[in-house]
Amino acid sequence: MNTEHGESVIERLTRACETQKGMLMLINLDNFQIFKYVYGAELATELIKNVSKALDDNTADYDVKGYVGEDEFVVFTTSIADRVAFKRLYGNMKNKLAEHVKKLVGEDMRISLGVSVGVVMVPEEGTDYRELFQKADMALEHVKQSGIQGCAFYGNQDSLPEEATDKVESISRGLDESSLEKGALWLEYDHFSIVYRFVKRYIQTYKTKAVKVLLTITPLQPLGDDEMAEIIREYGMTVNGALRKSDVMMQSRPNQLFLLLPDMEEQYIAKAYNRIMNRWSKNPYSKMVQVKLEYDTLKAVEE
Repeated sequence: MNTEHGESVIERLTRACETQKGMLMLINLDNFQIFKYVYGAELATELIKNVSKALDDNTADYDVKGYVGEDEFVVFTTSIADRVAFKRLYGNMKNKLAEHVKKLVGEDMRISLGVSVGVVMVPEEGTDYRELFQKADMALEHVKQSGIQGCAFYGNQDSLPEEATDKVESISRGLDESSLEKGALWLEYDHFSIVYRFVKRYIQTYKTKAVKVLLTITPLQPLGDDEMAEIIREYGMTVNGALRKSDVMMQSRPNQLFLLLPDMEEQYIAKAYNRIMNRWSKNPYSKMVQVKLEYDTLKAVEE
């Protein structure tokens, strides 16, 4: 991406908003943090480079583009003059993202990694960059709160994702069907990502803590795919029953479970893990696999 870093980008954006007619866009990669945790920082960095190139390919060289966070970009464009052209950009971005993810991790990619965009028209909504950025962020938040990937323009916030109602209803049904009466909430990838974003915002607002845990199960002897899948299912049920109802979990890969534990201090992770493994030791399958524990603190969204 043809950008400068630090104050130079802000200065260029400020000057552009004051003197030109165009669109200010705040672009967020949905579920990027989960992607980074599951697939590693190296692939996450490569993905960001690919997204930057996709932005360059679909905007003009004279448009101002900046990388403003681990998973966000800001763009001021005069080359995209109307919403039809914007929808074309948005479609191209989604397609390119899907292509790059497939190249990076292959066909087994099941995390719902998408693009959400908040847009504000300039000078219709003002000429002060910082105020315009806040408005673009509000439009982006409108998309995020809907729980679906898409884009929205500040003002009337007319979201553009297709079949939004059906997707929201599907998410609601999925949450109901995936929940268990006891233990943690066991969700599919799309549903887990919504809860993950909510927890990040919650710990930012209320200054609390959460811990994310990755459990990797590997065989100690040759096992068939069906047998390994059954072992993972059994272990998952054990983990689910040992966790609190406030905890959330998903199967992030065929042999991995990803846990999100709100209001959990790191010093209690070992105790929780021991509780899980003590229960698991009573299962005959426990002698056939080993479990690796990795964990980190979930950090709040930075202002």
